[in-house]
Amino acid sequence: MRRKITLIITCLLFSITVAMAQDVQIKGQVKDQQGLPLPGVSVKVKGGSQGVVTDANGAYTLTAPAASTLTFTSIGYTAIEQPVNNRTTISVNLSDDNQQLNEIIVVGYGTQTKKDLTTAVVSISSKDIENQPITNPMQALQGKAAGVQVTSQSGKPGAGITVSIRGNTSITASNSPLYVIDGVTSRDASFINPNDIESMTILKDASAAAIYGSSGANGVVLITTKKGKQGKLRVGFNAFTGFSNFWKSYDVLNRDQYINLMNELGYEYGNANTDWQKETFGTGTQNSYQVSLAGGVKGGEYYFSSGYQQDKGVVAPAKLDRYTMNFSGTQKLTSWFKLIGNAALTFNKSVDVPDNAGIARGGVILGALTAPPTIGIYEPNGSYTPVPGGYEHPIGSAFGSRNQNREFRFIGAFGGEVNITKDLSFKSTISTNLKQAFYNYYLDPYKTVYGRTERGIYNNNRTKDNVWLNENILNYNKTVGKNVFGAIAGYTIQSSDYNYDNYSESRFIDTQGNNIAPSVALTVPQRSQWSKRSYLGRFTYAYDSKYLFSSNFRADGSSRFAKDQRFGYFPSFSAGWRISGENFLKDSETINDLKIRGSWGKVGNDEGIGDYAYMKLYQITAQNSYTLSQPANEYLTWEKTTQTNIGLDLTMFNNRVTFTADAYIKKTNDLLINVQLPPSTALGTQAQNVGSMENKGLEFALSTKNFQRPNFTWSTDLNISFNRNKVTSLGETTKSLNFGGLYERDAAVRVETGRPLGSFYGYVFEGVNPNNGNAVYTDLNNDGKIDANDRTFLGSAQAKFNYGVNNNLTLGNWGLSVFFQGVQGNKIFNASRIETEGMYDAKNQSAVVLNRWTTPGQITDVPRALKQSSQNSLTSSRFVENGSYLRLKTATFSYNFGATTLGKWKMDKLMVFATGYNILTFTKYTGLDPEVNRYGANGPDMGVDYGTYPQARSFLFGINVGF
Repeated sequence: MRRKITLIITCLLFSITVAMAQDVQIKGQVKDQQGLPLPGVSVKVKGGSQGVVTDANGAYTLTAPAASTLTFTSIGYTAIEQPVNNRTTISVNLSDDNQQLNEIIVVGYGTQTKKDLTTAVVSISSKDIENQPITNPMQALQGKAAGVQVTSQSGKPGAGITVSIRGNTSITASNSPLYVIDGVTSRDASFINPNDIESMTILKDASAAAIYGSSGANGVVLITTKKGKQGKLRVGFNAFTGFSNFWKSYDVLNRDQYINLMNELGYEYGNANTDWQKETFGTGTQNSYQVSLAGGVKGGEYYFSSGYQQDKGVVAPAKLDRYTMNFSGTQKLTSWFKLIGNAALTFNKSVDVPDNAGIARGGVILGALTAPPTIGIYEPNGSYTPVPGGYEHPIGSAFGSRNQNREFRFIGAFGGEVNITKDLSFKSTISTNLKQAFYNYYLDPYKTVYGRTERGIYNNNRTKDNVWLNENILNYNKTVGKNVFGAIAGYTIQSSDYNYDNYSESRFIDTQGNNIAPSVALTVPQRSQWSKRSYLGRFTYAYDSKYLFSSNFRADGSSRFAKDQRFGYFPSFSAGWRISGENFLKDSETINDLKIRGSWGKVGNDEGIGDYAYMKLYQITAQNSYTLSQPANEYLTWEKTTQTNIGLDLTMFNNRVTFTADAYIKKTNDLLINVQLPPSTALGTQAQNVGSMENKGLEFALSTKNFQRPNFTWSTDLNISFNRNKVTSLGETTKSLNFGGLYERDAAVRVETGRPLGSFYGYVFEGVNPNNGNAVYTDLNNDGKIDANDRTFLGSAQAKFNYGVNNNLTLGNWGLSVFFQGVQGNKIFNASRIETEGMYDAKNQSAVVLNRWTTPGQITDVPRALKQSSQNSLTSSRFVENGSYLRLKTATFSYNFGATTLGKWKMDKLMVFATGYNILTFTKYTGLDPEVNRYGANGPDMGVDYGTYPQARSFLFGINVGF
């Protein structure tokens, strides 16, 4: 009997097992929420190897175990699971995975979902920053955000980056945005390790930036660094190595051609044959290493990283060594109280080479182009060979001195957050932003021409700048039905202490070469301080995510102004209407989301005028007495910028197309301009509120998901922006202001009412007189002579539009990212050509001068050589060139190892990549690089190239590892 029962049970279990293991053929169709077929959807057996892809009609056929579960996945849609349960027909509808609209965006003193934004805001994620040979994270913004113009000052390691958001608003005050790094404010973000950044959010319009009041006139860049997460410890390692060189060389006269020119001018020449570009321009190298730790403990998260980056320039001995450390962490002490802390430390050590100058002033770049090929590098005694005219050759300028900088940067914040109720919280933080810089310069009294002239030079200076900030913010959020309310109120105090000490000595030897006590220059230590006190508030309201409203207000009091002018008041308002939420669009099969928005705001600016611009100041004379240097101006007050913005956000075709458009008008009044005081005062200039400026612009951004297949994806991001800048007033007494000074020439830039900043000014070059070979300039006032009154405007450095196009492709585990960036319609004043085509002394020249005038009757556009005369190379339209360019900025080819391999190696991530940077440049500009600026790229004297260190082309190979 027992045996029979056992046999029956065994048979029953076998029957069940067979039934469960039996496969069934399943058919079905996959559609979207609108009922449209979805091709390319992956249908797989969970935990198994079986799988198919839906056809053009969304249909599929699959054989699977009767008791299995099917998973339906497609990019852009929320994955779902369906148990088979012996069914032979399974059809599903996939809902949009609209992560883009639900993305959390960091805004001033808080966060918002992207779909509820009513202001002009753009966000850049860490994937747009990684795997690039950049030391300044702002370089990663170039071409990625509409309305944000990023320009490198030069290609030197560690060179400055200028950022301009929706045009320039000031002439003498700052045009740079405010950076907020994990809540710590800064006027610079170059010291942050790009690999530590999780996201960057740019607040473009005044309504978004008004919460920062006087600091937000030029826009705000919010930088959020990476944070830890709960769970097991995660270890990351990133590294790359590569090399760089100049993407272009300059065609100059060879030895024989140079000798012919010298014979015309009557100069002597040597017997060597030196290729100075080959000797000066070499191959640079880049290396970067970073390790990070991230994780969480009970009630807390932490992130720590340490990195090292080295950039050896194409022009030796230029070099930057950078060491970084970053920490962030939170810890809950109770259910209602949390501690917050973050810190970033950077140490830079750099060696500089002089540029932005001609060979007469020791400029290395122009020195390499103009040093005579007929001289050698060294004299028999080991000193550097002097260039005819007493100039330094480029190797001597680069290596004949010790030119070093060291910089220490620390930002840190510590605070606490209290949850008073589930809707109300209070956060208080105190932060510091510390900068210490040390500069050392030593010029040997024997090796170089200038060193022998000055009989040795030693300079050093030290700078210490410490800004601390205390912020106290009350935050309230409440949802009642379809009504969502938000409000913040805050009080902040900020203070800065700046110190500068300088020491200078020279003449270490006497005229006979004997060592003597050096001559020490009289220097006075400098110290300045400023402080601000602010009150801020914001109110937001949304009904059913359709009707959106936000208002900000901030009152700032600055010590830079007199008591009665100290406070500035900066309000803003914005509203949005989500049209797609209305009944008439809810069931649209084309439009997924449509929102229109409008905003108005007012912000201020007190940067760039000094900390005591309103006070009566005195200076110490050599006789230890005092003289008046600046009269008092108790009416000095804020620059004020108001901005009106209208915008549209559109998502279509199952979230495969996203389009954003913005139009704005930005007006600045009470410009802070250095006005020339009456000659009777015997004083110079003083900052006064006397001018106004205007910017108008359009911005467009388009993102498309071109292909979405399980093993192949292709997406494109495109943005383009147009901005028109115009000075509308310089006050009653100031007719014009000159900028862009050039050595032994008229200034190249003039600011005048009705013109944009960066307007070039000079003579109109008509060509060459075929009878005598002299340059011909237009006699604009028809008085029969050429003088300063015949100068006019020659074009502008302001671009007509800026754009960027990025394509991302994946094929299985392979990835390719290709990014183009361009500028169109701007002019560059190529002052380098004054040196390379001037033909007035013994410098070598461009090969262009082979077409110079030499005989009467000759037709050419290159004037004759004219010894010791600048008449044929005046500041004129001859040197104004088209500065437009299109650049293949980056291309990254990568391979991500799959889950199977990673599991065997116990890794979470393993990617190897190769990246090219500044790979190809398409331009008509004849200089070494179109992305150069001798002066600030976002100031009035933008667009001047005078021997500026060009951008380099780099190729990198790297690895990203995660455990």
